[in-house]
Amino acid sequence: MCATPEDRRDVCEVCGWRLHDDPVLGEMTAADLAAAETALRAAERTWDLRAAALAAPGTGDPPCLAAVIRGGPPQGDEARRPGGVLPGGRSAPDDLPAAGPGAPLDELRHSRAELSFVECAPDGLHLTRVTFTEAGIPVLRDADSTPWRTVVPALDADAALCRFQLAGGNGTIPPVDRRAFDDAVRGWLTLSLPADPGAAAVLLRPAPGWELLRRAAAVVARDHAVRLELPAERTAPAEPAHPGEAPARRVAADRVRRLLRTLPLLADHTLLLARADRDTGAVRPHSHVLFPAGSRLAPGETATAEVTVYGGATGSTPLHLPVLAGTPAADGNGAPTVTVHRLKVGALEPARLTFVLRGPGEVDLLAPASERPPEQTFVDVPRLLSGLPRRMVRPPRLDLLFTVELSGADLAETEERLAFVRDVAALLARRDRAGGAVRVGAVGHYDHADYESTWAKEGTLLRAPVVARPPAELPRALADWAPALRRQDTVSSLEDALHAVASLPAVHSGTAKACRVLLIVGRRPPAPSRQHGVVRACPHGTDWRAALARLKTDGFRVLARADPATGPPPPDAAGRQARRYAAEAWRALGADGVLRPGTDSAQDAVRALDPPWRQEGPECPFAFAAPLM
Repeated sequence: MCATPEDRRDVCEVCGWRLHDDPVLGEMTAADLAAAETALRAAERTWDLRAAALAAPGTGDPPCLAAVIRGGPPQGDEARRPGGVLPGGRSAPDDLPAAGPGAPLDELRHSRAELSFVECAPDGLHLTRVTFTEAGIPVLRDADSTPWRTVVPALDADAALCRFQLAGGNGTIPPVDRRAFDDAVRGWLTLSLPADPGAAAVLLRPAPGWELLRRAAAVVARDHAVRLELPAERTAPAEPAHPGEAPARRVAADRVRRLLRTLPLLADHTLLLARADRDTGAVRPHSHVLFPAGSRLAPGETATAEVTVYGGATGSTPLHLPVLAGTPAADGNGAPTVTVHRLKVGALEPARLTFVLRGPGEVDLLAPASERPPEQTFVDVPRLLSGLPRRMVRPPRLDLLFTVELSGADLAETEERLAFVRDVAALLARRDRAGGAVRVGAVGHYDHADYESTWAKEGTLLRAPVVARPPAELPRALADWAPALRRQDTVSSLEDALHAVASLPAVHSGTAKACRVLLIVGRRPPAPSRQHGVVRACPHGTDWRAALARLKTDGFRVLARADPATGPPPPDAAGRQARRYAAEAWRALGADGVLRPGTDSAQDAVRALDPPWRQEGPECPFAFAAPLM
């Protein structure tokens, strides 16, 4: 059966024979007939080889396919024509005229409540229905796939032979009647794509070379209100299967999803956060634009946005990170939810978030790793907004003083202590960007005079105290603090440092409420005021317990960071007595808190030192857009 005039093609669809040639005068000779017969057989074979290349690309001909190719299977290194090339070297035309005005897809989104995407693919006929929300976000309502054998029973039951026939191959099997094929496609369309005034059809054209698919697409374009025709999608990776979705249906839906991802955003995609007023502490919702309206992605492209958020007062529960389409009203309505992630952020700590946009309504959190509620979980944004705390209550100013033991077994020991103090001051300075919320100071101490190291000047027990400084200034103030080598490992002059701190005028001056903390950083305990067995007394008779009590009376919280005792227990009674005294002294000095060198970092120390924020009302369910401090 040769092409009909309305097909306007110059090659027979069954044999591939050209329907015109140079004119010949007179009666054809036997040689002419033999040449024509040879050319016809060659055209049939080339046509089938082309269809076979489309039906089984890159895999070689399956046995069932090789058996039906006219002229037998390919011999030796016989060249295989590309799937899109017809006999005679011509490329298969993509000659379907655009049906309708050819309006872009984004214009159709504005003018239609629903779009039906029809695709004539080698694995079947696919129909995917899409609706759009008020914010212009596409929603895949239904994806239906029908195998070709269900539509056209005349096609071969073998999958490879069916694809061979759809590519236009005939071979030695009975040919598919073209007009009956058209009628079968038309019948499927009548049942699957009923006329709906509020809907429009979009035709996804098949790849070049698939002859029967071309006919099916022509039927769709001719018999239904196709408003837009789009070219065939080139090879694209299949996305992960959706639960309960058949493979063919999933592939069809993914093709449409990739197409919809190229639509522009009609509404800002915003991250819903909280913000506390710096003056009153009142908590209000805050919308941070991640991807502005009008953003558009090229096929296969993504876009990223980074934002820094901050933890609330406690950091005990995961925070909600809702991404919305638009800016919600005060009651939380008016902006559909795109997605919601949950992330645990430490109290008052920053977290750098990276979001990726894959298309309208598709936003994922790339980093850091987060929890995402199951899809069936409904996140009630208005309810979350009604649970915002009324006010965040700023804590009092932090007055922090250090005592630092400057005698060590080597320089590295003392430098580790000073580095810890500098790190704590630097972290506090980062939190106190506005200034005035933190004041720091330090007192350094050595051994007693009769244990004096040769590194320190005779009689030097303490460094001049540094007090009431902004935390950023403390490292510079400690720059000239010189370490010394200790000559004994029993006691230091810590009791004199405690007495110096308790006697500082700055400790007692001022009426402003402040959270006062003393952090003791050292290795050896203070000397007792009187001889304690083998533990020598302070030459000045300073009682560290009296100094500690005075600090507690002045409202100080005293924390200790002492180097742990190492090595086996002392073999002699004197050594055991000295170690027992040290343990008792550090237990009393660290009654309000203990930090362990090598285990608790400077960040851990800042968490222990920070005065807690208070909140009036429930704990904030959202991250904060700006640091509370």
